[in-house]
Amino acid sequence: MLIIKELDDYRPHLMVVASDGVHLIPQALIENIIAGRKESMLLTEPVIRRVLEEWLEKVIQ
Repeated sequence: MLIIKELDDYRPHLMVVASDGVHLIPQALIENIIAGRKESMLLTEPVIRRVLEEWLEKVIQ
């Protein structure tokens, strides 16, 4: 798990409310995961499920 102590250095960031809590995730980390430069294992399973849930809501509207 990636733990960031000073979030101001990692703006912009996304807030994800998942079943395991609230997560503030740097946008750059998400972009790096999408590009394959970082492992998706850095995110918890509940976070990944929530991101997919929100994505699906957007694409089926």
